[in-house]
Amino acid sequence: MSAEELADHLNKLSLNNPMWGEGGFRVGGRWLEIDPELSDQLAAVMLKCDLETARRRNEEEARWFVAGGVAVVYVNGKGWRPVKNKNWLRQAPQD
Repeated sequence: MSAEELADHLNKLSLNNPMWGEGGFRVGGRWLEIDPELSDQLAAVMLKCDLETARRRNEEEARWFVAGGVAVVYVNGKGWRPVKNKNWLRQAPQD
C-alpha cells in the first residue's frame, strides 16, 4: 500500500462512512490500522510543534494519519494528500 493509494481511498470515503470511527481503513481488501503515536509524531513534524500540542491538534482535527506504514495529511480544499518526505520520522519529536 502506498501513501498515494491511501490518500485516494480516503478522498473517496463519504463523511458518514463508519470506517471514520473504526481506527483504521479497509483499502483493497486489506485492513490498515491507524497508528496514533506515529500520527501524532507526523502532526508534530508538519506543524513544527511539540508532541503534546500535536496530539491535541490531531485529536481535535484528525488531519494527520499514519496507517499501514504510510503517511497522509488532509489539506483544506484539496483533500487527503500523501506525505512526500519519506524522512519525516527522523525529524519527529519523541515522548
